[in-house]
Amino acid sequence: MNNITKTLLGGAALCALATAPAIAGNIPAFHVQALHAGHAVNKTKIYQPGRTHLTYTFSVGTYVPASDLGTAVNLIYTYYKWNSSDNLCTQPKMKIKAPKKTQYAKLGHSTETYSEGCGSPTVFYGDTYDLTNSKGEGNQDSFQSDLIGKFKNGSTKYLGNLYLDVTVSIGR
Repeated sequence: MNNITKTLLGGAALCALATAPAIAGNIPAFHVQALHAGHAVNKTKIYQPGRTHLTYTFSVGTYVPASDLGTAVNLIYTYYKWNSSDNLCTQPKMKIKAPKKTQYAKLGHSTETYSEGCGSPTVFYGDTYDLTNSKGEGNQDSFQSDLIGKFKNGSTKYLGNLYLDVTVSIGR
């Protein structure tokens, strides 16, 4: 992985950590959690007084080698999940949406499970990338995926959208 890619990934992680508003009231805390290098990482606490539809955008940078031409690979930095309370083991109803293809690839979805600290496996949702155009070598590709979560706290229902602006560097 080259230094530019490492810098982009570090910047994306720092931006994600800085998105938590400083306002906290007596309301439910919604967490966005990421799966990075096999570890669950609590990215932020999201407080939105009086709101039942939550929308956030994270930028994600990742890399695929050109040698992966014709092979669907998991974009490891796109695996996230919603939590419906301070309990990071919650599993609200979720689904992920993304375009079917980009300029250089076909896109798909997959899940990864993580169970450390939880009684049952916790499911993270992410994107797959199948490089189909050899002209992508040395270029960047981009797309937006949307992780949709549905929560309930007491009698109040919430809908969350986590938009991931994904940039894929295609290596030589």
